[in-house]
Amino acid sequence: MDGGGNRTVRLTAAVKRRLIAEMLDCRMRRQYDRFETYVDPHVVVNCNAWREGIIGPDIWSGAPAVRDLFRRTDENYFPLDHEILDILVDDDRAAVRWRGNWRRHATSKIYPIDAAHFLRWDNGLVVEMHEFFDAQCKAASPYVAVPSLESLLEPSAPELSRKEMERRSRRLVDHDDGLNPDLLRQWCSPNIVCEFVGDRARLPYAGRHVGVEAMLGVIRAISVDFEQRNFAVSEMMIEDQRVAGRRRVQWRHRGTGRTGVSELADFVRFEKGLIVELIEFRDTVSLALMSD
Repeated sequence: MDGGGNRTVRLTAAVKRRLIAEMLDCRMRRQYDRFETYVDPHVVVNCNAWREGIIGPDIWSGAPAVRDLFRRTDENYFPLDHEILDILVDDDRAAVRWRGNWRRHATSKIYPIDAAHFLRWDNGLVVEMHEFFDAQCKAASPYVAVPSLESLLEPSAPELSRKEMERRSRRLVDHDDGLNPDLLRQWCSPNIVCEFVGDRARLPYAGRHVGVEAMLGVIRAISVDFEQRNFAVSEMMIEDQRVAGRRRVQWRHRGTGRTGVSELADFVRFEKGLIVELIEFRDTVSLALMSD
């Protein structure tokens, strides 16, 4: 990982995928020293969700601060095992979606957590990360097939252009100018899998929903409770038939009038020109606080 003076280090997509797997392994094994070898000393980590009982959304700057964040988390929740669900690499950026199990020291209870990280490299090191955590929804089937790491390392060729996949993905999550059900029915598979990561005890629409009509119902239900303002896409990356993006949304709960701003993460997958999967991360604790 050493840049060797002023020599610029450029990593291939395959190397980035391998490094992501190694970084997650280091994190879950609590190998803090080794983890720091993958990141720039001035790395910035944006935590976009609550770590329950510990801290809320915040920004951590510098490798020592990231180490403190890991330690603070592990003092409350012991990392057990994990599996990678998806990896996308797009030039100097990448996104990984994964799932881990954590044991809370105070109660010995096991917490399955869904997580996503967006990373940016510069000169061979990670200089920026955006992370999303939330409880795995108990209503979501734990038996959904998980792709093998080998299949993630060898992406398939796309059937739509990059520009068209980006356009459709943006329209799927942007409803500021009104929901267009006919357009979404045209672009989405009738059996689309739509999953909103989080605990259904907090937000009733969290969990896994199958079918385009079920997805439209969830979108309408969210609009009944929350008004979305100042929608803005923070970044979007595309690889083969998959799209991953972050967006920043200002929320207003229609019942309480409380407002808040949060970062969301979306993972969209295409097959034969249709959207077949949408996985979305949002800070469900912050949204729940607005509704209380």
